[in-house]
Amino acid sequence: MEIIIIADNRELNSGIPDLLEASGVHVVMQQLVAGDYMIHDEIVIERKTKEDFVQSIINGQLFGQCAKLKRTGAVPLIIVEGNPYRTLHDISTEAVKGALLSVSISWQIPVIRSSGPEDTARLLMMAALKQENPPVFIRRKGIKPKKLQRQQHYILQGLPGVGPALAYRLLHHFKTIERIVLADVKSLEQIEGIGKNKAEAIFNFFRKTI
Repeated sequence: MEIIIIADNRELNSGIPDLLEASGVHVVMQQLVAGDYMIHDEIVIERKTKEDFVQSIINGQLFGQCAKLKRTGAVPLIIVEGNPYRTLHDISTEAVKGALLSVSISWQIPVIRSSGPEDTARLLMMAALKQENPPVFIRRKGIKPKKLQRQQHYILQGLPGVGPALAYRLLHHFKTIERIVLADVKSLEQIEGIGKNKAEAIFNFFRKTI
């Protein structure tokens, strides 16, 4: 199974794209509108060193970056390399805790700490594998949309491993939900972001008996 991760051009100097490539990941370098890494157009990751994270609190940029991550429509995640409570910046522990709570609760963006670039690369690979092999049942949040096309997208996001971006591509390709239900594994694999495992999971979803 090939893992494909999009990395922002600015991440080249971090060494993480090279670490991912060395582990067998196919890395595509391009400029991202938000975040530093994108997995299957469904997970967007902002990577920060502990110094960068605290600096973004001080200069007020952190919550603006959170807003940009949320606007992508993908599942957002922030990875902080190192201990944000121990930096060169003059900031209280309570201020850092408050920022972390705001990101996690108010913005609903999980924050994961890594020990460094190697650990970050492993976390990115783990996230890609989790997205490729998701649990069968996914709880969707929010109010059920009223317009037909949005209702269709909402329904499709109940399929294994299907997020907003992939739901759009499925509907754009097959045109109707009925055609998606009837599609075989090979046809599903033609959609960008759907590997063999995910295609089989979607195919079997419609055919398993309770």
